Amino acid sequence: MTQERNEPEKDDFFGSFNVMPSMADFYRTQNAGWMKRLAEATMPTQRIGETLAKQIMESSGLSNRFREAWEPVQERFREQWRDLFVSIGSLKNRVYPENLRDAAPRLKELKELLLEEGIPLMWVPGPKAVRALLDAPTAVERRRIIGRRWRGIVNDCEAVINTVDHPDLLEVRDFAFDCVAALRAAHTNPAQALAANLLDSLMHAHFEKADRVKLTSNRKSKAKFDLNDYDVRVALTFAPVWFAYAEYWTDKGDPIPRMFARHASAHGVSRTQYSRINAVYGLMLATSVMKFFDLELER
Repeated sequence: MTQERNEPEKDDFFGSFNVMPSMADFYRTQNAGWMKRLAEATMPTQRIGETLAKQIMESSGLSNRFREAWEPVQERFREQWRDLFVSIGSLKNRVYPENLRDAAPRLKELKELLLEEGIPLMWVPGPKAVRALLDAPTAVERRRIIGRRWRGIVNDCEAVINTVDHPDLLEVRDFAFDCVAALRAAHTNPAQALAANLLDSLMHAHFEKADRVKLTSNRKSKAKFDLNDYDVRVALTFAPVWFAYAEYWTDKGDPIPRMFARHASAHGVSRTQYSRINAVYGLMLATSVMKFFDLELER
């Protein structure tokens, strides 16, 4: 954010944005395999305890008075586990936007889609498209899914853009609507150019230079974006942004990338870079980042 502050410690990076657990902390409790193991370990234990207690009481002819005394213990046991799962579910709902809550992607899936393919997942696309992307076996198939579902994904973006209401984002929101209209009118090249510039404008307007560079420094000579360096919502929102800012130098003879790339959209205008699919990628990214700031600027 554009404000004076001391050099941030790693744990304090982004200052006010750091209000969520880190990716590592979140997945210690949210990991689907851990949840499954916990459920398998605890639920049968509860049932076994209840069954044994019932058998003991029946075989020993214990009085109704003892039976009545035991029932609150059983109920408390059930409540404790129920409260645990409710609290974990509450954390998931606080971290994930609505489109991701049912999918609850694994960390491996997130790394694959966000960091290796640059597919935005925060707020857009909608839950059906998210499910299809997670179920797809390859990156090629995922790109095809976005190509086939482009109209629905544009609708998903428009719905999220409609929810953006922070005063600092109203002008940008109008340009995002222009991007939606351009795509629907088959003006895909202007839509992609506008989406790429919207993304860049958002990054420049709401981050100090050092923070922006950290999030967009995608160079072959540098380490990859590490999800665990950030609070979970920051990580999930900006990992595909990092991908979109992949290093591209025309004077070094770099090949024009086929995937959506901010630098190639500006400096490598070509049929290789410009396409309807890439315009949709750009719109998804701009929408996701805009919604992130819409929520964070309210804090």
